[in-house]
Amino acid sequence: MKSREIKKFRKTYTKYEKECVFDGYKLAVLFDEKDDVKRYGGRWNQEEQTWWMPAGKLLDQIHDNGTLVRDWLNDNQMVMGQYGKIKNRERWDETNDHYTEYGLYKSNNEPKFKVQFFYEHDVAKFIPTGMGDLATEHLTIEDGRKRWDEFINAGYNRVENS
Repeated sequence: MKSREIKKFRKTYTKYEKECVFDGYKLAVLFDEKDDVKRYGGRWNQEEQTWWMPAGKLLDQIHDNGTLVRDWLNDNQMVMGQYGKIKNRERWDETNDHYTEYGLYKSNNEPKFKVQFFYEHDVAKFIPTGMGDLATEHLTIEDGRKRWDEFINAGYNRVENS
């Protein structure tokens, strides 16, 4: 993210309190903040050009007053959402999480995917149907939206399930 985008993101920032069920949190970091983020365990993903904080560092205490890395990131309006691959499925009970579900169908109207968006944990779940042994995917909401757009651009149609 460029500085201007980060400043715009921070104007409407709300504290991110969702439990981390992926590799970590994706961050919005200005250039002059990068050294502090690195000191607290943050990592730079060169390929994606983004900063992220590993889940294992979020609960580290960084000040004598009890401030955790997660608190510091929120105080500095840096947390953009979940990052990476799903890791903590046992901490996320999807049966108690509300979700919105859609079907993705190809032109022959044969079901291809059931897609569930779990906004309480920022998880998108893509469940293949009628396509053999393809595995269910759990993606961050951001990656799920990208995957969704790929399917729509490939000729799939959205059908809201009731």
